[in-house]
Amino acid sequence: MTKGKMKKGRKKILLIAVALLAALAAGAYGYTRSGAIPADTAVAARGAVAETIEETGVVASRRVNVVLAKGNYDILSVRCETGDAVEAGATLLIMDVAAADSDVKSLEAQAAGLEAQLAQARLNVSRLWALYESGAVSRSDCDTAETAEKELSSRLEALRHTIRGARDNAPENRVEAPRSGVVTELFVSEGDTAVMGAPLVEVSDMSELYIRAGLLADDAAKVRVGDAVLLTDLPGRAARVTKIFPKVREEISELGIAQKRVDVEISADDQEGFVLGGDVELEIVIDERNGVITVPRKAVFSLNGEDFVYAVHEGRAALRRVEVGLKGKDLYEIGANLEEGERVIVSPDGALEDGSRVAAE
Repeated sequence: MTKGKMKKGRKKILLIAVALLAALAAGAYGYTRSGAIPADTAVAARGAVAETIEETGVVASRRVNVVLAKGNYDILSVRCETGDAVEAGATLLIMDVAAADSDVKSLEAQAAGLEAQLAQARLNVSRLWALYESGAVSRSDCDTAETAEKELSSRLEALRHTIRGARDNAPENRVEAPRSGVVTELFVSEGDTAVMGAPLVEVSDMSELYIRAGLLADDAAKVRVGDAVLLTDLPGRAARVTKIFPKVREEISELGIAQKRVDVEISADDQEGFVLGGDVELEIVIDERNGVITVPRKAVFSLNGEDFVYAVHEGRAALRRVEVGLKGKDLYEIGANLEEGERVIVSPDGALEDGSRVAAE
């Protein structure tokens, strides 16, 4: 490139830079001349404010039955699947209970042996007392025989109690549905070995679903039975608090913090869309007021422990101390120092001061 062309290029760049600086200066002059700070505004209006407690609840059934194994046995056949609708008494599982029957028979055989020993011990006591009357044996011989008889009697009674328990808990060769409902959990498969006390199958009544939510203890103290509940995921549903559990429980939060929580039960008139075990986002309405002056929550800010807003008066920001009443999720109630129809600044800029000129948007 020649020196002449380089000089022309430099002049062109210089002219562009001067033009940009002139444009910026003109804009700055215009902003300085007007002195107005752009601001989003909203009108203070009469309306409703609801104070709520937000929480996540879980859909549960009021009627859930978990069938437990009454012994140790093999699962021969599974006659249901998760999600099946079943009637009360329907066969769900077939088991091999031969081992359990054998255990009962073994206990009964032991009892028969003890009964024979006890009968012999009683005859021996009678014989010894007759000999004692004739002076053939001592009193201590009789006392020893009676002690042996009592021990056998106690052992036999304990064994009979064990047999009664074994018979009462002896498994049948099948497990039946304890109620009509839906199989919501199947804990075993064909060929598995069930262990006494272990869960086999869960049957739930899907016609009586409710929402269970664990509230922080401080929040739970503000809730009353009958309070309205907003289901965020299912808008328009009528729901309410129907039970507050009496006991505080402790749980560890995801952050590893121990929290005191109280469970509440929430019922909805329409259960369509409820999924057992599914999460539901909800808001419990603990207070509500209608026909009050409201402003957006983001219009209110605190200074030195007091609440303020910037009202817009004749194109300027007017710092106004206000009294905040009910605090809703999006709206706050203003109890004093703000009239209906006045305009307030939402999310005021940090450069804003009392008396600043504003350009309302």
